[in-house]
Amino acid sequence: MEMNIIQVELRNKNALSILKGLEKAKIIKLVKSKKLKESSPDQYKGVFSRERALEMIQQVDKSRNEWGKRTI
Repeated sequence: MEMNIIQVELRNKNALSILKGLEKAKIIKLVKSKKLKESSPDQYKGVFSRERALEMIQQVDKSRNEWGKRTI
């Protein structure tokens, strides 16, 4: 028997109850995953589209260049 591991995003509180019921019936086994650290960039993965992320990088670079040209 081949075992597969999948990651599931729970959309509501009932989903966890259903999964726990399946585990109790020995149909599945719930495996705890490691939690992301608060400062981990992985927590933001997929939040922005690639195009939007590239646009934001360009904006930041432009802002840095403008600050570098300032004389105070």
